[in-house]
Amino acid sequence: MLSRLTKTVLSGSGSGSGLRFASSAANNLFNQANLTADPSKVLFIEDDRQQTYGEFVKRAGQYATALTEKYNIKKGDRVMARVSKSIDTAALYIGCLQIGALYIPVNPGYTESEAAHYIKDATPSLLVTCNEELDKGFRSQINVLNELKLASEASTLKPCTEVEHVDPLDAACVCYTSGTTGLPKGAILTHGMLNNNAHDIVRDWGFTENDRNLHALPFYHVHGLYYSLHCSLFSHSSIIWRPKFEVEDTIKHMKTATVMMGVPTFYSRLLNSPNFTKDVFKNIRVFLSGSAPLSLATIEDFQKHTGHVILERYGMTEAGVMTTNPLNGVRKAGTVGPAVSGVGLRIAPNGGIEVKTNAIFAGYWKNPKKTAEEFTEDGWFKTGDVGFVDEDGYLTIGGRSKDMVITGGLNVYPKELEDFIDTLPFVEESAVIASPHPDFGEAVVAVVVPNDKSVNHKEFEQKLIGIMKKKVANYKVPKRVILLDSLPRNHISKLQKKELREAYKHLFLENN
Repeated sequence: MLSRLTKTVLSGSGSGSGLRFASSAANNLFNQANLTADPSKVLFIEDDRQQTYGEFVKRAGQYATALTEKYNIKKGDRVMARVSKSIDTAALYIGCLQIGALYIPVNPGYTESEAAHYIKDATPSLLVTCNEELDKGFRSQINVLNELKLASEASTLKPCTEVEHVDPLDAACVCYTSGTTGLPKGAILTHGMLNNNAHDIVRDWGFTENDRNLHALPFYHVHGLYYSLHCSLFSHSSIIWRPKFEVEDTIKHMKTATVMMGVPTFYSRLLNSPNFTKDVFKNIRVFLSGSAPLSLATIEDFQKHTGHVILERYGMTEAGVMTTNPLNGVRKAGTVGPAVSGVGLRIAPNGGIEVKTNAIFAGYWKNPKKTAEEFTEDGWFKTGDVGFVDEDGYLTIGGRSKDMVITGGLNVYPKELEDFIDTLPFVEESAVIASPHPDFGEAVVAVVVPNDKSVNHKEFEQKLIGIMKKKVANYKVPKRVILLDSLPRNHISKLQKKELREAYKHLFLENN
């Protein structure tokens, strides 16, 4: 039984039955999304298969029953999910929230040694995995359950028709940050935080019940799990559910979509396909991008090709979506727009971006010291990014604070230089980093992927530096140019500058 349950009245039978949930568990995200409002409405579209809201609620209820009755999962217990992306695993997520359990998404692509950190830190009661063979070594620590076995067991059970009472500050998920410094940290996301942010972005991005959201994002990261999925759930619209992003598959399914969320590489790769023609995107009302900065070149090329200005926004695990370019209004290329209504945004004296929002996380899991360090004395969250706000309130992000180059006492914002370098016709993409320098403290280094991989390195370096000397202040001009075939990125295509800084930390020290 649930600890402080809210009973439901079940009317009718079959896939179209209407589950009516009482309001005393209203803070639960399950209730906030009002998933039972229209049971016959199509929620998921997956190839030839469709699933209605009523069928999805029933399936989530079956998972809730399996978790509580077969595996004794209670409110506050932690369920770690290293699962494939499927409609069933989406139901598992909602089923966890329904019973007040904490859902912990972890990339199924991590190796056993990588996953060990999450197991040790989160100490979950149950690990649901899509790769039982890979995760069998954890059986001495926790219960490891194959996702297919759980799905099969749930199918035989009567769906739970109760919703656990939760307060807005009760934890819904523990979502681990990418860990650009040190080991990944678990951010505690509350029901109130997720509810507030979902309502905000549904409003700001104009989601209605008529939308069809093309979902090709991973399901273990905030972008796909929270922002994209929640926009559809909270607006009672439909989702075109794809297992992963593949250019031609996305093009095929875009024809009936009205919204697409993606990371920058989605859009640059679409542009490279000859099949990305006007009839493909004719029904799209907005393309959204996040998780990594869009280059100006991609924005401009995409607009020329489609007529759409990609709507870029700024979000992070700990604080949800904080700023967004407007749906209706000027979208300024190179910016992430003004603050979301109700979000406080300010720039600290050191250039750091700080926010105050009703969608803030509750702290880092088992790490009160790190939590305290991330807030100012007056309660603002330090994002770790640096940037500036223009006269219209639009935020431009200069990069992570640790990415900023301080050369000869002067600050250099990498994104400013990257945006320029990426517009050059002989450049595919670039990253600007700092490398220790005996004279300047740090030197600007440009790591570039050239369009022509056979180009002479020295000639390329001289050409690029020569151009930049005419365009930017001398202290911003790279002292070295490194050529690579590709830049290192993580599972969500976020550039890994830490790897580049480590690789080239002796670049000048060895030469002097």
